[in-house]
Amino acid sequence: MNASALSEFERLLGDETSPWFEYNLEMASESLSAFVSEDWRGLQSKVLSFSACVQERCAEAVGDFGSNDGVAALTTLLASSPYLDVAAIAASQLDDMEIELPLSLRGKLQQLLDQLMARHSTRAEDVQRLISHLC
Repeated sequence: MNASALSEFERLLGDETSPWFEYNLEMASESLSAFVSEDWRGLQSKVLSFSACVQERCAEAVGDFGSNDGVAALTTLLASSPYLDVAAIAASQLDDMEIELPLSLRGKLQQLLDQLMARHSTRAEDVQRLISHLC
């Protein structure tokens, strides 16, 4: 595992007090190009320990990177994050990547869709597309 690559990614994500602009997102996303498979597994194993804010940033950066290597981390955030906004961002990123998710996530996706529709969120459309492409 390239501990410095994962550590650098975490540093670039910052925390609740750090600025998060398009530039920061791009820097964090670009840093993922240094990841090896062990880094991706390390990220997946620790992503739920991040704060809500950092989970959101992580989902954005991993999704913007657009590599299939990040699908497991995004799926973990979608399926297991206790934060609605994090799950919604992860769903949108997976939808943008045109990922087909397993049928076992139908219940979680339907619950997320119901919550997003109640909030009139534009991300509900992304979740609807994910549901229609379950395999």
